[in-house]
Amino acid sequence: MNVHNRWFQLVASPVAMIMIANLQYAWTLFVQPLQAGTGWKLSDIQTAFTLFILCQTWVQPLDGWLIDRLGPRWFITAAGLLCGLGWAGMAYATSLPMLYTLYCLAGVGAAFVYSGSIGSALKWFKDRRGLASGIMAAGFGGGTALFIPFISATIASQGYQAAFLATGLAQGLVIALVAQVLRHPPADRAAP
Repeated sequence: MNVHNRWFQLVASPVAMIMIANLQYAWTLFVQPLQAGTGWKLSDIQTAFTLFILCQTWVQPLDGWLIDRLGPRWFITAAGLLCGLGWAGMAYATSLPMLYTLYCLAGVGAAFVYSGSIGSALKWFKDRRGLASGIMAAGFGGGTALFIPFISATIASQGYQAAFLATGLAQGLVIALVAQVLRHPPADRAAP
């Protein structure tokens, strides 16, 4: 495994992006089961999604700046913890503030993955930025397709808590593992 191979980096980065796709795109699968299981109002449950989007988007300028200077490994490792604990933790949310806090943690983790993966891919592929950013966007956009059947089946057979827990732990672990090989290219490396 040559972690300084740009193609290796371009394969590893979208894996992390695939793992955060559910956090946004599979949310709707959980809304009705959450409402039925907790009795919370739909508008209150959907506030969690709004807060997630705010955290995911507004953290990115700062974390992108920091990732440029410090590299993606630490941030994406932290993202694995935040995404895993936030998403899996929602299985145990007993109040709306708890739900909001956990989903916000997952949002910050998703921001770290997004900024770190895209930023790193663009640094490795200065000569093919469109290809690199397209692959990252495809990972994020298409990642949910891998999880929808599992999430739907798990919610139907074991409940929404089991689906949050299983996907949260798996996603967090994969993100943290991928982070260990992600890095920016050496400073003296010219774009091939």
